[in-house]
Amino acid sequence: MKLCSAFALVLSLLPVRALAQSTAPVSDRSVANDSAARGRAAFEQRDFFAATELLCRAVALDPAPLSYLYLARAHAAQNQLLEAAEDYRHALAAPAPADVSPSNEPVAEEARHELTLLEGRIPTVTLAPGDIEQHATGVRIALDGQVGAIPGHAISLNPGRHEISATADGGLQARATFEVGEHESKTVRLAWHTNGVRAQQGQSALSNASSGARRTWGIVALGVGATGLGIGTVTGVAALTRYSAAEQSCPAGRCTQGAQYPDDGSAFRALRTISAAGYVVGVAGVGTWLGLLLTAPTANPEHPHVTPWTPVVGMGSAGARYAF
Repeated sequence: MKLCSAFALVLSLLPVRALAQSTAPVSDRSVANDSAARGRAAFEQRDFFAATELLCRAVALDPAPLSYLYLARAHAAQNQLLEAAEDYRHALAAPAPADVSPSNEPVAEEARHELTLLEGRIPTVTLAPGDIEQHATGVRIALDGQVGAIPGHAISLNPGRHEISATADGGLQARATFEVGEHESKTVRLAWHTNGVRAQQGQSALSNASSGARRTWGIVALGVGATGLGIGTVTGVAALTRYSAAEQSCPAGRCTQGAQYPDDGSAFRALRTISAAGYVVGVAGVGTWLGLLLTAPTANPEHPHVTPWTPVVGMGSAGARYAF
């Protein structure tokens, strides 16, 4: 919260002569004294927001040490420790009023004591330097939107929730949020990633690689299936030939040619087994290819993907045609 910013701007517009003097003009001092008194009263009533606003107005018109002391206390009560520390330093540096008397509050002594206690409460955060922070070009790191954070250097900040964001050449980005409490020192490490455009390109490349792998496995499965169907067909025909020969040797179950039937029968059973295995392998291969084809990712309608492979399945054969 920067309530004093507007009043600081007003102060910067005052005549140089007034700023050079140790005391403000009488009219300004009168308004400042009134704001300061109301600000101290608001502080005693624990209305710290109103106290901060009134005291900011007071120090903008007359930078009196007592006003800065109470402004520091109001900021500290709202956990705005960095602003409070700055106000305490202003209280120590501000010139004392010309009409100061021994009965006045020893502002400098109290400001110095309270500042010492406050400095121990201020937390710090250190950005752990990684390879990207050390070697990437164009690294820009911001803490709570303020650019200039340096890796490896402790940064003082107010208690509460904060955010570190960073960018670097090549579309690299990083962001981290963290909580920090009083007296705490924390180290934060950034996790870098690419921006949306490059991430989309990376996903597209990954998708293309996946599609290429699926296409390769599909070709292999189709080849295995075609080979299995071919073997099953050829051995099936041979088995039928052997079975026919065996039937001719033993019409009506009576063998007329000696040992010819056992040889044909044995060959028939072996070829039948090979044929069945070939068909099983063929069906599995073609089924796998169809599964890969049907479960392939849907193509972008703006950039449809046309496969150069065309399946060719015929009687006792299967294969694919590639269009160049």
